[in-house]
Amino acid sequence: MAIANAMWAHGHSMVIEYPDRIKSEWRAGFFYRVIGKTGTTNWFHFAIPTTVIVNDNRLAIDSVLVRFRSNSTSADITNIHVYDGENKIASHDGLDLSPAAWTMNRFAVPGKPEIKWGVGISIGVRFNGTTDSQNTMEFSSAGVDFLP
Repeated sequence: MAIANAMWAHGHSMVIEYPDRIKSEWRAGFFYRVIGKTGTTNWFHFAIPTTVIVNDNRLAIDSVLVRFRSNSTSADITNIHVYDGENKIASHDGLDLSPAAWTMNRFAVPGKPEIKWGVGISIGVRFNGTTDSQNTMEFSSAGVDFLP
């Protein structure tokens, strides 16, 4: 089925759940750089602008996408959770993603549910490096593909 709509949020709009676990952060026009404290985990959240109805048809969610890079394999994405309002509609756990170059990863939403309240993407991260460089991640954007 063809994509009906795609909505994205820029990386500098990301929200950090546990700021006390972050050593430093830098929002720039082109990304959001985060340096995590060694031995911590955290959640990064993207609120995706969500058009739920187009031409009298409620949209369904096909997948979410995250564009990011990591300075080392010691800073990695471990989880992607997808929410429609307060309802979790997808969980991708046990991940180990730490690309050195800008990469877009797509995560399917099982069952392709209709969206009612607005989409949120929560990204679980782990920082296990021994240096700031090893604990650095950069986020460009996150988005959603919708079906008619």
